[in-house]
Amino acid sequence: MTLMVAELTQPIRLDRMLRTRFPGWGRQAVGRLISAGEVQVNGRTVHLASWEVQNGDRVRILQPPAEKPTGPERFDERWLLVEEAELIVVDKPAGLLAEPTRWGTGVNLRDLAMARFGPLILFHRLDRDTSGVTLLTRSGPINRYLDTAFKAHTVQKEYVAVVRSPNGLGVSGTIATRLAPDPGRRDRMVVVASGGEHAVTQYAVVEERAGRQLVRLWPQTGRTHQLRVHLAHLDAPIVGDRLYGSASDLVGRLLLHAHRLTLPEASSYPARSFTAPVPTEFW
Repeated sequence: MTLMVAELTQPIRLDRMLRTRFPGWGRQAVGRLISAGEVQVNGRTVHLASWEVQNGDRVRILQPPAEKPTGPERFDERWLLVEEAELIVVDKPAGLLAEPTRWGTGVNLRDLAMARFGPLILFHRLDRDTSGVTLLTRSGPINRYLDTAFKAHTVQKEYVAVVRSPNGLGVSGTIATRLAPDPGRRDRMVVVASGGEHAVTQYAVVEERAGRQLVRLWPQTGRTHQLRVHLAHLDAPIVGDRLYGSASDLVGRLLLHAHRLTLPEASSYPARSFTAPVPTEFW
């Protein structure tokens, strides 16, 4: 895709120009596009989002990103798993932000749920591209209970993912590394030999077919992009992962799902598990 820059009153940043021309791509996708070397200005590959373009420049996009999905206008009752006096449990769809971002509100689960149920606290969040069990609460003692449980790491989380194979995974095992921000890309994390934060994931391969595996995952820590980085580290990137996978594995969505969340027993609360069915497109 090639376009000519015209009708500017002054030079403009490359990323801002692309976001203005293609608002459906999204801020993060434009940033990834530039940092990955997929944009050329006047025949020269540009890696800086702040590169200034001006009238007459020829901008070529080698591999345009997919349009961001349009968010829903209202809360979908099919997402609802549990509704109680203090607790709302939902099956968040992939592609929906859990909460507003620092760049603007945008369509997000928290606001849609509040329009449906009234004031709520988003207590447990998932990345936009991940689907599955998400907790929202009303004001009350449950927030102290959940805060204690999450800080004590007594909340058990189980995810399901589809990964590429063959890879470095065994039948089951534990992945333990240190993770830190990628110095070359702010939207990514990398495995490092020292520094960073300790990250641990247990896993078990459930089934394999046609060059893919269905994997169960139990994160023991909660680092940014932990499951995605850990699996890619063992040459088993999650299918549909635009950050840590390859172009040959791209599908309509990231095949990562928060399948089950189990809360511990406390004085006023029994131990409970909440389950969101694995989406049909996974297997």
